[in-house]
This record gives sequence, C-alpha cells and structure tokens, in this order.
Amino acid sequence: MLIVALAAMGFASANAQTTLPGSIQDAVKENVSAKAVMENIMTRTSVRKFKQQPVEDVKIEALLRAGMAAPTANDMQPWHFVVLKDKQDIEKYAESNKYHAEDIKKTPLFIFVCADTTRMAEGQGKELWVQDLSAVSENILLAAHAMGLGACWTTIYPIQKKVNGISRTLNLPDNLIPLNGIIIGYPDEPEQPKDKWDTKKITYGIPN
Repeated sequence: MLIVALAAMGFASANAQTTLPGSIQDAVKENVSAKAVMENIMTRTSVRKFKQQPVEDVKIEALLRAGMAAPTANDMQPWHFVVLKDKQDIEKYAESNKYHAEDIKKTPLFIFVCADTTRMAEGQGKELWVQDLSAVSENILLAAHAMGLGACWTTIYPIQKKVNGISRTLNLPDNLIPLNGIIIGYPDEPEQPKDKWDTKKITYGIPN
C-alpha cells in the first residue's frame, strides 16, 4: 500500500509527535513498517492554515493514487476527483464562498472527492458510494500527513445547498456528486493531535 510505503520510508511529518500509547508500542515493536504506519495514523490531525507554498505535482499524484487504492463495494470504484491548484481557479472558487473567501484564497490545493453516479450499485446498495468515498478521503488525509503536508476534510454532501452551489461553481456534469473538498498544503504551524481514546465507547461481545 502506498501509505505504508510512504510511512516506512520516513516521509512522516517532521512536526508530528511520535510517542505511541503503550498498547500500540507493544503491538508493533517488532515491525518497523507497522510502527511507522501507526505513528502516521495516531499523529494525523486536521490542518486549516497553510504556508504560501505550492504542493508539488509529484505529491498531488501520490495523494490521488492513495485515494484510488481505497476499497469500494463490489469494486465499483465510483470516484472522480476535481483538483484545484492554480491561483485563478482557487480565486474563482473563493468568490463563490462569501463566508470563507479569504481563507480559501490562502489554500494551495483543493481535492474535491466526487461520486460518479454511472458507477454505483443498484437498489439498496446505491448509497454505498458515501462509504466508498469516505475510505478514499481518509487515505488522502493519511498520505498527506505522511508526506509532511497538512489537510482537512470540508463537508459538502449531504447538505444539498452546498452540493448544488459547489457543483455549479466547479461546472460539474450531472453524473457527479461532490462528497467533500479536502484542503491541503504545508502547515503554517504545528498542530497537535487529540487523544480520542475512550474505552466507554467500546463494547466487547454481545450484551445480555
């Protein structure tokens, strides 16, 4: 897997904390690659402020390859990506968002993760694309962190007003539905991950 390779090769963010909880250290102590991957997962966090530095094309392709490595129901691969990296395109998108226009203009890279309705399951499985593209998005977030980038998932679907507005701005064909827009760039300042471990949210076995 691409994310495993990136982490194992030492591309993890230099700003990330690398102290793993004891239970994870015990689980991966004899496997260097596993430790690198777990460090990448456990230190990833949302980043919203970026340096005014473009993301290299080779890294953009790596992010997209990581996204396309995600599993999908029945291997339908219902994804389509819209990439904004040119200043002109980003400013055009910013003009359509009056609440966050200035922040958008400072973002070096957008990847919009969209569903292609021509590549979806039928019947009750039709909505599985949401799960598919969520897996795609997490792969992109982890790959970004592994390469020293910061990223944040910004919600579009299922808020219909956002879906319609962004579809118009991006001039999407009718068969594409935007799930989210992932903002990506080099972090302006270090972000510390939150400790979300909570044993109260785990059930082992079937309750009586």
